[in-house]
Amino acid sequence: MHALLTVVLVSMSFWKGDWRHWQKYITTIYYVSVCNLLYNVLCKDHLLWVHNPDIFPDSHTMVDLIYTFIILPAITLLFLSHYPFKKEVGKQVRHILFWVVGSLMVEFLFHKTNRIILQNGYRYWMEPFFYTVMYSMIRLHYSRPFLTYGISIVIIVFLLRYFHISIK
Repeated sequence: MHALLTVVLVSMSFWKGDWRHWQKYITTIYYVSVCNLLYNVLCKDHLLWVHNPDIFPDSHTMVDLIYTFIILPAITLLFLSHYPFKKEVGKQVRHILFWVVGSLMVEFLFHKTNRIILQNGYRYWMEPFFYTVMYSMIRLHYSRPFLTYGISIVIIVFLLRYFHISIK
């Protein structure tokens, strides 16, 4: 399923993504990738979710590297390519909600088929909050990166405390 998701998102990003202007999105793509890498480093001994491989090598790390460098950049490009920047706030909120609901549907399927394992106090009911924050931060980073870094630090500290993750 991870391989299928990779193929679908890469295909969609080439078909519908704004590749002609990829330079506009690259710093936000880097931000998303670094956040995912940071999660894996900070939580290496206390992962909240683990990707259960299918055809990829039997390793959460290998699957997560595919997410970091292929899937999340494709999602970020697609999300920002179609974001209604100049439209009213309601359309912007609907765009974020569309992506949240879509992500929840994909994740639900992955969760039910054990392609992703939620653990250490992390539960599926937390996912709507996670995806809402994720897509909102992607949008914010695009226009206000330094503000996003400050908010990201606050969110990281909160999550580390909430889930009792110690940094060694």
